[in-house]
Amino acid sequence: MKRLAFLAILGLSTCVLATGLHTEVQVESTLTSLEQTWVNAAIQGDRATLDELLDNSFIETMPNGARRSKADVLFAPALPPGAAQSLGDLKVRVLGNVAMVSGVSHYTPASGLKTIDYAFTDLYVRRGGTWRVASSHTTLGSVHNV
Repeated sequence: MKRLAFLAILGLSTCVLATGLHTEVQVESTLTSLEQTWVNAAIQGDRATLDELLDNSFIETMPNGARRSKADVLFAPALPPGAAQSLGDLKVRVLGNVAMVSGVSHYTPASGLKTIDYAFTDLYVRRGGTWRVASSHTTLGSVHNV
């Protein structure tokens, strides 16, 4: 009987653990997708999408130390024609209703110019089941040829 109870508890624990891991993988996938949505919205100057993604408390710290609010980001122009931006080395850490996404943003100011890498850490908060970016901090990485 003890053995049967042990096996039942082991099976239940495995199901709970698997469910938790599945949920965490879903959250990581969602946050990775939101990062790409953010990049696409910035490239296209899609203010409506940016408004949905950024929390009202959003603060961005730029590589030069300047800080921008959500309003500053919403009124910023889209990337110039020929500019490109892509993400790499994304790592997601979920801590309940808070998550951090870190990675590298590869930014090319115009076709034929050198690509600049920026390391970033974005802080997400989950409010009412919706993830929003509350903070972003970017530092200058390396400059290299395309």
